[in-house]
Amino acid sequence: MNILFTAAEQEELDCALKAYREMIEGSVADGTNCGNVPKVSFHLTGIGSTQACHKVTSEILRGLMRGEPYDLVINIGIAGSYDMERFPMGSAAVICREHFGDLGFETADGFRDLFQSGILEEDGFPYTGGALVRPLLPFGEIEKVLDKYDNGVGVTVQTVTGDPVKVEALCNRYSPQIESMEGAAVYYAALQENVPFFELRTVSNAVGERNRKNWDIPAALATLEVCCREIMEGILKQCSYGESEKGDNKN
Repeated sequence: MNILFTAAEQEELDCALKAYREMIEGSVADGTNCGNVPKVSFHLTGIGSTQACHKVTSEILRGLMRGEPYDLVINIGIAGSYDMERFPMGSAAVICREHFGDLGFETADGFRDLFQSGILEEDGFPYTGGALVRPLLPFGEIEKVLDKYDNGVGVTVQTVTGDPVKVEALCNRYSPQIESMEGAAVYYAALQENVPFFELRTVSNAVGERNRKNWDIPAALATLEVCCREIMEGILKQCSYGESEKGDNKN
């Protein structure tokens, strides 16, 4: 099993690296899973959609050229919450749908995205109903881990939202719970290259809160580390079945 972990910043990626060392390398050391250890790569995308889409696509293609295609792309990181009741500070969300929140036209009547403008079809590949939708993974044990977390709708923007008017407009248009700067780009790349994927985000702040003193990045990173450890456990269980079980989604 060949897995690509991605994150925008090093402190986010470090959560996955630490979990990998604890869970995967530990299993090799004590001999519990020597025969089915996954190959896991860790890559920084940098901040924003352009870098994320380029880095993820490039790495997927490099894997193919090496003869080691990726079986799964995982995007992790901290994020803002539009719904502090459902996704409070330090909570985790698996993103079921992603939207590009600022791809379109500014008009006298407000922002219109490419679907509203008739330039893109809402169900034209890789979109489904105007969103980039996460399908169930073909890996039952990993999907079981994701079932522990609430699903959230994501919106991806290139400028962190701090204007109440923009917050209201995004909510009216996409009904998001989570905001990031890379999620939709990762989903777009993975869908285009036909690689299974998911995005997991932990909440560091309320969207629209411009005073960073009110953010709780340590809590978000602490939760992210726990989630990465649980994901690694699921990966290890999946690998214990061997590649013959790859297509068996038990959910």
